[in-house]
Amino acid sequence: MNSLSDLINRNVDVDLNYFKRSRIYYDREQYVQAMEDINEAISEKDNVSEYFLLRGKINRELGEIDNALEDAERAEALQQNTPDLYVLMADIFQAKNRFRESGVYLAHAMKMAPYDGSAYYVKGMLQARQGDSLASLASLNSAILMNPRLVRAYQQSTLINLRLKNYPDALSFNNRGLKRFPNNPELYFERGEIYKNMAVIDTAIANYRKATVLNPKYGEAFFQIGALEIKQHGYYSALLAFQQLLQINPNHPQINYLVAFCYEKLGNDIKAKEYFTYEMEKNPADQMSRYGLWRIRQRENGRMYPSFYADDNIESDYRTIDTTRVKIDMIKPRGTINMRIDSSRNAKIQ
Repeated sequence: MNSLSDLINRNVDVDLNYFKRSRIYYDREQYVQAMEDINEAISEKDNVSEYFLLRGKINRELGEIDNALEDAERAEALQQNTPDLYVLMADIFQAKNRFRESGVYLAHAMKMAPYDGSAYYVKGMLQARQGDSLASLASLNSAILMNPRLVRAYQQSTLINLRLKNYPDALSFNNRGLKRFPNNPELYFERGEIYKNMAVIDTAIANYRKATVLNPKYGEAFFQIGALEIKQHGYYSALLAFQQLLQINPNHPQINYLVAFCYEKLGNDIKAKEYFTYEMEKNPADQMSRYGLWRIRQRENGRMYPSFYADDNIESDYRTIDTTRVKIDMIKPRGTINMRIDSSRNAKIQ
């Protein structure tokens, strides 16, 4: 890295050295830095197929599917015909649900490189998206054996087993992934999902928190923390998680309602009212926020206790009777009464 940086600073083969440094960043999974360097390489020379192929791979890892497809097609137009390109094209097309095209490119890739782990990863993804979970797991396992650094293979194997409710197998793949990628936030998030489905809530929250430490902008992890903390009545912790989510994604569905709900449960009606109002402005049809404002108005008017949910109410509206002061006559069977009346009449006649 130092040598390449030195050559770049001295204007020696600038485009090639940017490309080489970008490839090192890519192998290290530092995709943002890799993108910066490959863009510099392409700006210096925009007719090299290898440059566009690498940028397509980087865009695929960053989730920019359309950009990845554009780069892959440009590399193909520049006469690139390596297995890497065909695997990338197959991967992009399966992500876009264009399965026939994905299958065509995958077949070319596997003919040229029958032991390429990336090709088996794409094959597994294609099978999973077409509903064949068992075949998909077999292909993904082959991909991991051929190339243990395919982090997405661990992630997808975990997710498929999770959907199948095979929690031990899901944990097994997740553990294998974390041994090789101990700083991967997605693997910790998936681990949280496993424990959430197993109803081990504290462990699930701990793993979601680890994911947010590794990726402070992991909005879905903050949402899961808040949702689980609410279930455990940890409203302050839930509030902190939802506030982080609000900063990351202000347009997350009902985020203002969730913040308001936590403030309300913590007894801060002023802030709760503020955020319920925000949510109503964004979504006037939101009945939960409307009801939240109604509850606050009822409390302000003294017509509702601060504890407004049925499971929180300790006192009951019903009054019990002190039965020790009430004399209760036992009800006697009707047949017994009639027999006594008949016997008394007979006694008088005699």
